Amino acid sequence: MQQPTLLKILKTSLYIGAVGYGGPAILALMKKVIVHEKGWISDEEFMSALSLSQILPGATGVTLLGYVGQKLKGGWGGILMPFAFVFPAMSAITVLAWAYFTYGDLKFIHSIFMGLGAMVVALLVNATMMIGKSIFQGIDRNALKGIVIAALSFFGIRYLHWNVVYIILTSGALGGLFFHLRGTVGQGKASERPEAEIDVPEASWWRNLLPPAALAVLLAVVFWLVDGTWTIFATFFKIGSFAFGGGFTAIPIIQHVVVDGMHWLDLTAFRDGIALGQITPGPVFITATFIGYKVQGIIGAVIATIGIFTPSLAAMMLLSRIHAKIQNHKIVKAVIRGFLSGFIGLLLFVVLQFGVQSLVNWQTWAVFAVSIVYLLCWKKDVVWLILGTIGVSLLIFP
Repeated sequence: MQQPTLLKILKTSLYIGAVGYGGPAILALMKKVIVHEKGWISDEEFMSALSLSQILPGATGVTLLGYVGQKLKGGWGGILMPFAFVFPAMSAITVLAWAYFTYGDLKFIHSIFMGLGAMVVALLVNATMMIGKSIFQGIDRNALKGIVIAALSFFGIRYLHWNVVYIILTSGALGGLFFHLRGTVGQGKASERPEAEIDVPEASWWRNLLPPAALAVLLAVVFWLVDGTWTIFATFFKIGSFAFGGGFTAIPIIQHVVVDGMHWLDLTAFRDGIALGQITPGPVFITATFIGYKVQGIIGAVIATIGIFTPSLAAMMLLSRIHAKIQNHKIVKAVIRGFLSGFIGLLLFVVLQFGVQSLVNWQTWAVFAVSIVYLLCWKKDVVWLILGTIGVSLLIFP
């Protein structure tokens, strides 16, 4: 097969980012296009790269495209292919953020977000149940250990007001202690083909290292010229470094850092930002763009987006060659399972907070109930739930 040009892989990534909704659906679309239609990498290598993406922090799809881009076009591919993927969602959420912060006080906008707020609570409940199902498999000793970690996490954030980062680190340590010593299996997100190795081609130093270095210099210039951008980048870099397990697990961290710590926006605006993020294609992490726009306009939106995705892409570039050695290591799986157990407790706390904030009358409870039934029973594309919620909200909310 002829080696694709950088422009071609960017156009393909842009297409996937523009039409892909929902985490598993996006990954399935990536596999269909990149493996079966384009033939750029083998099915085995795709699944192996996916397994590494799933044990790294950050958005799985973004990290996976970082590997594909690096394999095909070195450092520039590893940086630009993920950026092309998130660009449609970043652009959409930036426009929506502008509209929200400009016209959010209008009555019909308030009605829409009354309904969307209740829907977000249902989305968080569904995400908590899905992650919990993968962690607490069956009723056995290992499941009880995970429940204990989740309960400690909830108790720590709810009653002791511990720092979320400390809770996550403690959950990982307890996971290593509880699960590794008992020789338990992984956290439920293992690759379907763990024996496949990632084939990262050898390349000259400039092909792999010059692009990240150039990006670092460009960011340094922006930080120097535009006050406040370094703070935005550092804040979301920290969030991206601890967000294991997919997009919804980042929500408690973002809330703790951005809402409770930095006070960049209140809980209602944060909830509405999550709802708007669901309207766009792309990962849940795109909520960072919404917050970045609130803090410093378009430049803040771009810097926040880069910041939250940088840790996982850097980790993929550094660890891809040793993936075969770490993917089935028991202590790695045990620690990740501990992280995810802790995130269950943190998500429960967020559900409680958002529930108190959003479920305030019979209309919001009705939207919540219908949303739960839709997510758990019908399991259709969430975009139809969003559109339906918007339409119903305009009718039932005064």
